[in-house]
Amino acid sequence: MARVPGSLFRRILFWAHLCAGVSAGIIVLIMSATGVLLAYESEMLAWAGHAAYHAPTAATALTADRLAEAARAASPNAGRANLRFDADPSAPVTVELGRQGSILLDAYTGAVIPDPAANLRQFFRTVENWHRWLGGSPQGGGASVIHLANLLFFFIVLSGTYLWFPAVWRWKVLRELLLFRGSYINSKARDFAWHHIFSSWALIPLAVVVFSGVVMSYDWANGLLFAAYGEKAPQRGGGPPGFGAVAAPNAGREGGPTGAAGARGGDSARASLDQLLTAAKAKVSNWQSLSIPLAARGASITVTAELKSNQLRAPRTTLTLNAADASVVSLSSAQNVSQSPGQRARGWIRFAHTGEQYGVIGQTLAGLASLAACFLVYSGLALAWRRLILPLYRRAPSTRLTPLGDSGAR
Repeated sequence: MARVPGSLFRRILFWAHLCAGVSAGIIVLIMSATGVLLAYESEMLAWAGHAAYHAPTAATALTADRLAEAARAASPNAGRANLRFDADPSAPVTVELGRQGSILLDAYTGAVIPDPAANLRQFFRTVENWHRWLGGSPQGGGASVIHLANLLFFFIVLSGTYLWFPAVWRWKVLRELLLFRGSYINSKARDFAWHHIFSSWALIPLAVVVFSGVVMSYDWANGLLFAAYGEKAPQRGGGPPGFGAVAAPNAGREGGPTGAAGARGGDSARASLDQLLTAAKAKVSNWQSLSIPLAARGASITVTAELKSNQLRAPRTTLTLNAADASVVSLSSAQNVSQSPGQRARGWIRFAHTGEQYGVIGQTLAGLASLAACFLVYSGLALAWRRLILPLYRRAPSTRLTPLGDSGAR
């Protein structure tokens, strides 16, 4: 009698697992397949973009102000852009246009360089839109469907882990749950074995990927993460710490194109872009890239510097310069800013989702977990079809449904 409640719970959990899998299966398949495609996005874009690097075509590079003129001529929206300079002299200067993309300029001639990674970047942008919003927008119905599928997938992973545990821990039993066979007696036996084997090997990375997806999908989950550290989650305006699209440049918010460093008309009391760039280079000696607003108003100008580093995510520092004479107002380094435990956990969640937290090895594990999820969806739906649909087409009197809760149909 003592075993009845446990048996009943297992049967209820099995049917909940099955229903959740059938309901979210196709959406999970889309998320998993796109996750595989996105596994090495940053490396592939960097490789493709390197084709824009060329040996210097002149003795000295153009000044920042001359490049700003070239940027304005190349794009009507350049007044709200940033200019990003790379420490590598063969690298192009990037005109960052926020969500509208970017333009590459030859640092020595000011000519527009075709972006060799443009098509690849558009491909990844489309894949990411399907991965995050089902091809729609962050506020659309597709995004809500993806969020719900994330939550159901997390339940599927948890319930599947419980259902997976064998009643007897013997190698003969475990071997069937861990190792592939050369052949199976039929397709049902194959799908049943695949469903357990792929879930066994991908369990830990898949649990991390799905859990982090839930935290990034729902405010309440994000709040629970911070609450676990006794903190209150920050507002999601531009996304929680370490998550979301890069904010659009804040340059030129108060008007259209302006002169060097944002001066209008005859305002000659402002430093030129070249003075700002020179001051930033002098203050931050170990910079890898410097990003300066092409047009900004106010008493100060903010320059963002990415530092040379072997870390997985290069540290950044923010330099505030006086707009009048390019003197240094303040320097704050991200690596010196003390983050709370909740913020550090949130940052880990963001990059653990893609595997980038652990470099190429982590990305590979995340990609393999997503690939395993594709096989889990296929095998799970195939088993559900045999259990729920095929019996409806059987006409023979001797045919009966598989007993409720039979583990062979999981």
